[in-house]
Amino acid sequence: MLLKAHRYILREWAPPFLGGTLLFVAVILANTIIAQSEDIFHLRSSPHAIFAWLFFRVPFILTVAFPVGAMMATSLTVIRMGRDNEITPLRLGGMSVRRYFVPFYLAGLGVSLLTLAVSEFVTPAALARSNDVLMKAILQSGSPVVKANATFRAGGETFCHASGVDLKQGRMDFVLMYRFEQGRPREALCAISGVRDPGGWHLEHGQHSWFDEGGHLERSEPFDTYPVAFAENLVELWDQDKAPEQMTIRELVTRLRLMERAGEKLRAVELRYYLNYKFAVPLTCLVFCLLAAPLSLRFARPQASPFVGLMTTIIVVFFANGTINWARTIALSGPGAWFSPGVGAWLHVWIFGLLAAVLIVRGER
Repeated sequence: MLLKAHRYILREWAPPFLGGTLLFVAVILANTIIAQSEDIFHLRSSPHAIFAWLFFRVPFILTVAFPVGAMMATSLTVIRMGRDNEITPLRLGGMSVRRYFVPFYLAGLGVSLLTLAVSEFVTPAALARSNDVLMKAILQSGSPVVKANATFRAGGETFCHASGVDLKQGRMDFVLMYRFEQGRPREALCAISGVRDPGGWHLEHGQHSWFDEGGHLERSEPFDTYPVAFAENLVELWDQDKAPEQMTIRELVTRLRLMERAGEKLRAVELRYYLNYKFAVPLTCLVFCLLAAPLSLRFARPQASPFVGLMTTIIVVFFANGTINWARTIALSGPGAWFSPGVGAWLHVWIFGLLAAVLIVRGER
């Protein structure tokens, strides 16, 4: 009897979960189009390129939409069953509140695992394809500037930073290149400019420095011109410098260790935050289900409206999103931040998880 009741609840839960997730994905896609409309029209991208770019961003959006869909489904299911007087017979049959909540907890756990799998195995490759589409749009448009003041990988453990980049003219301003070996700096090039000619890229008017195995300056020499091995198309180099959202857990750990050895403290803090965030976001699905079940039970009456469940979800998501953004801003604020990156990434889980535990205990009473 108990197993059949749980199966029934899960069947009732599935349709609003799919509907809520798709609705939230549509909202985020619409917001993305609005936010990026200036760049889209500036690049004069074809409709096919725009749709392809949006399509490959869907897996990343799903990792954010799954927690909202899970909470909306839990809230609507509890209120719907209460409105149709389906909860009372279950309680009269001996089912406790905690047992009634079990299917929602199992559903939340399942969606959490699904979110982690999508984030780890689908999102990195999909975002790479999305960037591929964007790269082609940039090249076809002849856009002159691509990610000035951004560090990118120039191959292996060699990184480059330029204050200005003009691909159309084949020029970079104030260029810094540095090469690592096993996480230790071994060589650095600093130049006023970088120029592309038929033979490739070369730096002009700069300083070439070498470092010993301990990372201490060994010697330094000036140069007028110095050839460097860049890709034929510089846009490809920026694509190699992945954002944290594009990395797998292993890549995040590897990059974090590299930045720690290189003394890049701010970058290491950012990577440590996103490494924790990689696990915190999936667990949000379970936490939202834990919270929505007892919270919605208070409105599960015959005269209750599903609109109450929808509004409850919107309010909780609003505060959760605010907590995530506020915690991220503080955790990444640099040395002397109020709390560590780990605390910042998990703060919303702790706050809403504790609130859920309190509501569950009070609901049983």
